[in-house]
Amino acid sequence: MRFSLHVGFFVLWLNMDVSLSQNESAGCESPPPLKDGDIKYTMKSQYSHNERVEYVCQPFYIMEGVPYRTCNNGEWIGELRCLRPCTVNDDDMRQNNIAFKYNDKKKLYSTHNDVIEFKCTKGQPLGTMRQRCDDGVMLLPTCQ
Repeated sequence: MRFSLHVGFFVLWLNMDVSLSQNESAGCESPPPLKDGDIKYTMKSQYSHNERVEYVCQPFYIMEGVPYRTCNNGEWIGELRCLRPCTVNDDDMRQNNIAFKYNDKKKLYSTHNDVIEFKCTKGQPLGTMRQRCDDGVMLLPTCQ
């Protein structure tokens, strides 16, 4: 806004910035989505400075980082992600001549960092029979 102030023969123009003052902090719009996750509570369209939202990962996914993002002067801050599970199924195991060592399931979901042990259904192992899930990737052993 622009105001004029008449003082004697002088005209003084005042430019007033109607945006936020230096002491006020900007809020945030809706927080960004989290791949393979969601916001734990009902999402709002506007958040205040320093307000935070909590995220959760889908089943079998593991949170890496703190589960929060915080509104900081108009921007969302916070590093987090959902680490993918590994899936091992009967077809994959049959191709490698392996089976689960401790159960007879045909398919298994394993969370990030879980270890699965396998056994040969025929032949001899060509490497370690213990494998770890790493963000959705599990290298299956082979028997020949």
